[in-house]
Amino acid sequence: MRTSLAGLVAAALMVGGSALAADIPDACNSYKPGVTGGPLPPAASDTVVVRWLANANFEFAYKGKVYLFDAYFDRTPRSHPLGFKAADVSTAEAIFVSHAHFDHISDIGPVARQTGAPVVGAPITIETAKKLGAPEKQLVVAKGGETMKFGDATVEIALAQHSTIQPGLTDIYSSLYNNDSPPFSDEEKKELARVRALGTFDPKVITEGTLAYGLVFPGGFKAVLIGSAGPITPGVKALAEKLAPVDLLVVAYQVHAVADTQIGYTWPFIELFKPRLFLPAHHDSAPPAWVDLGLEPLFYKIRAEMPDTAFLAPVYRSPICISGAGPDKGKVVSFKY
Repeated sequence: MRTSLAGLVAAALMVGGSALAADIPDACNSYKPGVTGGPLPPAASDTVVVRWLANANFEFAYKGKVYLFDAYFDRTPRSHPLGFKAADVSTAEAIFVSHAHFDHISDIGPVARQTGAPVVGAPITIETAKKLGAPEKQLVVAKGGETMKFGDATVEIALAQHSTIQPGLTDIYSSLYNNDSPPFSDEEKKELARVRALGTFDPKVITEGTLAYGLVFPGGFKAVLIGSAGPITPGVKALAEKLAPVDLLVVAYQVHAVADTQIGYTWPFIELFKPRLFLPAHHDSAPPAWVDLGLEPLFYKIRAEMPDTAFLAPVYRSPICISGAGPDKGKVVSFKY
């Protein structure tokens, strides 16, 4: 039986106390992200340190390098505090952007300039990144089907598809916020409009501009990240044929407050990639558009139907430390809430 949730909680408790093993990197006991100068696992370690940095932002730290997925940190008014700003992001080996909606790309300009890292994305993503001030020499276009190498990571790229919603859903959420929280001030409305403009709503994002990324490290560790849970594409199927079963799967769990509806979007990816560990993304609120989503119904389905798949719901910046090689590859070795 693979890592249980109870076992992960026990590991989390161990990280906070004297039971922390000597071979667990310092990064596993720090809330400071690697991209902001926090500790990274040393070259001698095979531990992969993963952090959720809100929305669909994730970082993967491995052998002294850190890889960043998405760049949306200076967020819209009333978003939950992340604990750092885009100006604090100083290092990355590469930046992989899911798609060019503002809540995935808004800070790509300063983040790219501050890190000097290559920025990978679909053509419309790269076009948007350039408009947002990312240096042209750092921009890398991908259309799906490519294999790229950055540092110790081999990256497999697939053309995915963005999810769509039924007419009227955003109006319902807006009404909910108006009913259940104070109205936005004029200043908040202005800031909301400013941040939302740091991206594109071009319809091409749906079918041409959303990428899935597979990350493979030398020890055999395999992770797949998909920032929007639209219909499974031929490219995503080919990615699964190449990599599944994976050690870690990160897929968006977004938008639909009715759990059964949203599970219908996210679950097919879990079945397809058969992960050892599943982490949700994109499930936190974005007032007044989306509300915080409860994860328990999805986790219950995983426990019932895929008992060999572990799952976690980390909070911002929590280090999830995973064995990246050997017989325990894919096993969570420590987790600090």
